[in-house]
Amino acid sequence: MMIKTEICKSLGIKYPIVQAAMGPYVTTKLAAAVSNAGGLGVISHSGTAKLLKERAPEVFEQFSGMRGLVPEELITETGPLSTTPIECLREVNKLTDKPFGINVRVAREQPDAPYLIDAIIEEREKNPALKKKLKVVITSAGNPDLYTKKLKDAGLQVWHVTPSVYHALKSQKAGVDGVVASGHEAGGHVAYDPVHTSVLVPAIADAVDTPVLSAGGWCDGRGLVAALALGAQGIYMGTRFIATQESDFAQGYKEAVVKGSERETIVTLGTFGPLRVLKNEYSRTIERMLKDEKLSENAPKIIEFKASKSWAASYVYGHVDDGPVPSGEVQGRLHDIPPVKELIERIMEEAEETIRRMPQKYLT
Repeated sequence: MMIKTEICKSLGIKYPIVQAAMGPYVTTKLAAAVSNAGGLGVISHSGTAKLLKERAPEVFEQFSGMRGLVPEELITETGPLSTTPIECLREVNKLTDKPFGINVRVAREQPDAPYLIDAIIEEREKNPALKKKLKVVITSAGNPDLYTKKLKDAGLQVWHVTPSVYHALKSQKAGVDGVVASGHEAGGHVAYDPVHTSVLVPAIADAVDTPVLSAGGWCDGRGLVAALALGAQGIYMGTRFIATQESDFAQGYKEAVVKGSERETIVTLGTFGPLRVLKNEYSRTIERMLKDEKLSENAPKIIEFKASKSWAASYVYGHVDDGPVPSGEVQGRLHDIPPVKELIERIMEEAEETIRRMPQKYLT
């Protein structure tokens, strides 16, 4: 027996497992490893300033003027987070002959989104091998309506990450090929309304006609079976993939995720909107300013504090004490740092065994 769902055929993958995007971090090695192992690797949205400087210098100047709102390292054209998704496309294209995807954050606060989408289409058109492998653009953090038709006309599938039935229906109206139902357990940016995976997935699956992926809280075969039972066609998994050998993240970051319990994350202020991160000095300081000093989210002191902290410190150097360290609640169920192939095969074996056992245990 092998588990196959609708997305396996439509995306050309062996297993219904998709690696979540993790911008601003670069996930080149991870994306290639996931695709090579039978899932769908996804290139994250990174290098905003560098892409703007190359393709829209006038917008780059405006973006550079956002110092104080955006961390300094994210608005400079050099450094560990500066690799653009187009550079990552070229690298992943060399590292795998399997299908993969790419994420574009389409929020109003993401000034490079239209230029990145044009660049993706151009790169794909001039590279036959890439055109064959780059199957899908996963949009997130905004309204996909502006870009869905352009991407689909270029031959790409479009999936959109949604935190509610309302947003899923809007995405379907925009013409997307599928939606990612992202529950509040997930790491990184989450919705303001704390709707959790077990409620969100069946609600969205019942509401839309498109296939659904489930994000937030998954790490193993039992989780995959649960997601399928809730109405999803597969899982969109991030935190579990951070803690793998091929992950682009620093060893110290991986170890912090594995050591953390399910109670050791907190939803705090991100660059734009709520962000689930590890509890550390960075997140505790923000909470103190909000609660003890009774500052608003947009208080200059908080904005300056966030902008002064490095997103690269944990990702590149493994320093996880004084900066944002995105991670999901599922970290409490992680206990090792395996190779990606071993992890995916383990998930599938456990899922298949769980499905085999359930009729014997529960049907009389």
